[in-house]
Amino acid sequence: MMNTAHWRVQELQHHSADIAWLNAEDARRAYEVAGLHDSKTHFGLNVNTVDSIERLVFGNDAATATKWLRARMPGTQQIVVVFGEDECFLCSSVFLVENWSDIFVPSRDDAMIYSHDTPLILFYCHENEIEVGQRRVFD
Repeated sequence: MMNTAHWRVQELQHHSADIAWLNAEDARRAYEVAGLHDSKTHFGLNVNTVDSIERLVFGNDAATATKWLRARMPGTQQIVVVFGEDECFLCSSVFLVENWSDIFVPSRDDAMIYSHDTPLILFYCHENEIEVGQRRVFD
């Protein structure tokens, strides 16, 4: 469990019934997974480790972004959200799709999001852009 006094835990406290903060070891592993798929040359997914990358630049149109995400995250999957090496949580894909703007927009941080159940991976950029793709190596 992450430190309950951490500002991000406090910021997302109202979602505590739907998210589970990772302990230090699990967060480190999640950060490593995210790092394998994070581009080293631009804000986004790594074209060397992620296939079928789609990008949405949505400006202030959260409704369009929600619809776009819903179409690319079908069903219910267990999702890992990675803000940093010690700021990671689990939630359902349904929860994330319906609450992404409340999770990401207030802090204006970038995040990597990946599925435990499928090769799905996303990059959320604080400049109102989202990339989604499929991890080439998935186990």
